[in-house]
Amino acid sequence: MTKDLNHTNIRFWGGLKTIGGTVVSVEYKNSRVIFDFGLTYDPATNIFDGQIKRRSRGMVRDNLRLNLIPPIDGLYAAESLGSYQRDLIPAEEYGQETAVIISHLHLDHIGAMGLIAPSIPVYVTKESHELYHALEVIGEGVPGNRDYQFCDYGVSFSIGEINITPIQVDHDILGACAYHIQTPDGVILYTGDLRMHGKHPEQIDHFINEVNRLGVDALIMEGTTLGSVEEMREAIMGNPIIPEGMTTEGNIPEKMSDRLKETKGLGIFNVYHRNLDRLTGIIKAAQDSSRKAVFEPETAYLLDKLTNEHDFLVYKSIETIFEEQSGTLPEWKLNLFNKHDTIRAELINNNPGGYYLQNTYENVLELFDLNVGEGIYIHSNGVPLGDFDPAFENLKNILTKLKVDYAYIGAGGHAIPSHLKYIVDRIDPKILIPLHSFNPERLKPKSGIQLLVDYGVDYVLKDHQITAN
Repeated sequence: MTKDLNHTNIRFWGGLKTIGGTVVSVEYKNSRVIFDFGLTYDPATNIFDGQIKRRSRGMVRDNLRLNLIPPIDGLYAAESLGSYQRDLIPAEEYGQETAVIISHLHLDHIGAMGLIAPSIPVYVTKESHELYHALEVIGEGVPGNRDYQFCDYGVSFSIGEINITPIQVDHDILGACAYHIQTPDGVILYTGDLRMHGKHPEQIDHFINEVNRLGVDALIMEGTTLGSVEEMREAIMGNPIIPEGMTTEGNIPEKMSDRLKETKGLGIFNVYHRNLDRLTGIIKAAQDSSRKAVFEPETAYLLDKLTNEHDFLVYKSIETIFEEQSGTLPEWKLNLFNKHDTIRAELINNNPGGYYLQNTYENVLELFDLNVGEGIYIHSNGVPLGDFDPAFENLKNILTKLKVDYAYIGAGGHAIPSHLKYIVDRIDPKILIPLHSFNPERLKPKSGIQLLVDYGVDYVLKDHQITAN
């Protein structure tokens, strides 16, 4: 298929019927913008199982061979492509001005962004940039080495004749936003990920109002929670109301506190620490249940750098104590320990009912040094995310051996089906393109048309309409 070089071309490279891995390109004449560059999250089939050694000088080639990143011309450096230069045009030889723009810092949206050629600018919001810098310090940056540009909510910028306006949305991570994309042919809105049951629902109202003010022809909308036909029967009508009994980001502290008050022993939590709202909620739950929140150093560092919270302790594991004694403690940890009070297992064991302690899955064996009798393990959207991950059964087995009760108290980062429909109905686009879902076809527009797109097809935006080329 040949591109219509006189009009806007849209192409979908990943994330159509998967959760994550979304990659969408928008081209107009000599300019191109690519939105998001993540990896599909599927731990059950992940070839990088922790035993295969990754090749630092072969990352681009290896990921292309495994179909983990898309074969896009002009996106990868020549030295990274190696023999793939027979099939792909290196960034150094590509004619179009190109930029990559990231909606938020979850790995299914950023996991491969470090593999993009350094000559191509990669934009994130200012808040995302601040978060990413902190993640790099604690060793959680993405593979590859490059710099990042930043943009700001409501401040438009252009890549050639493609004009982009970031619009803040509420998601379970700092810095999330949608992008309003305008070319001479029409207007596209890419939502990224969003929700209405977070701590900032007013951001979604502002988002909808701003989109309607700016106008939109085609809405590219995430649909993560779109379930089976039976599940969707209850959500066929758009409704902004939070269903009765639903756990939201705002009521998690109360639910955790209630469970901790019923627990005599140690409270343990497992959380995805990029959700800063959840971290501050955990501190509140500890306060309300007369406990002290205790965080692992990496999470404590994020709290220190990105929030105004101070009412917590930092946990010192056996390995961390050895780092101190051997003089190998990283500078960021040294500074953290100098600034915040720390605690060891022995002191926690003197009064386990007085603490609410973080324990990530990779550190689960740390529980063997703790008095966990009559304790509770609260899973709050940390890894492993659920029983689709083989590690989840392993976690449950360890907790069974320790005789620790298990509870799930969490809230997803994605709008529930009735909220997705409500947002779509409020915006009422001419064209709805649902993706980032196992069942995208189940999200219907109010009065426009639903366009279920495919890979390998160039969709042409012309006169505010989209057709397949």
